[in-house]
Amino acid sequence: MFTGIVRDVGTIRGLEPRGGDVRLWIDVNALPMAGVVDGDSICVSGCCLTALEIAPRGFAADVSRETLSLTTLGSLEAGSRVNLEPSLKAGDPLGGHLVSGHVDGVGEVVGVHDDARSVRMRFRCPPALSRY
Repeated sequence: MFTGIVRDVGTIRGLEPRGGDVRLWIDVNALPMAGVVDGDSICVSGCCLTALEIAPRGFAADVSRETLSLTTLGSLEAGSRVNLEPSLKAGDPLGGHLVSGHVDGVGEVVGVHDDARSVRMRFRCPPALSRY
């Protein structure tokens, strides 16, 4: 689980194709990697990924073809910036709300307009998810 609060902005160092999937190499700026171990979840631009090959200043994560096709991760290239958030551990302060970071469907942006200093967006969700 995640709080939805971005803790760092990292950079894609490289992408390694792996039979239709991709291994992302992600450099962190301020995200503390001490204590992160292989298999921990890190939210990368809203998607829960499994951290592999942990280093002091980054990590790798394998991304499936399905995730690449249904999320913005499919458009990443070396040098792309990504939002990072470590997973929430029992006892951690929330500071936000609970989100899972898993993709359940693909929505459609149906409207965008300025609203004071913000941007208001309207989305259409798949019928199977509309009850949520």
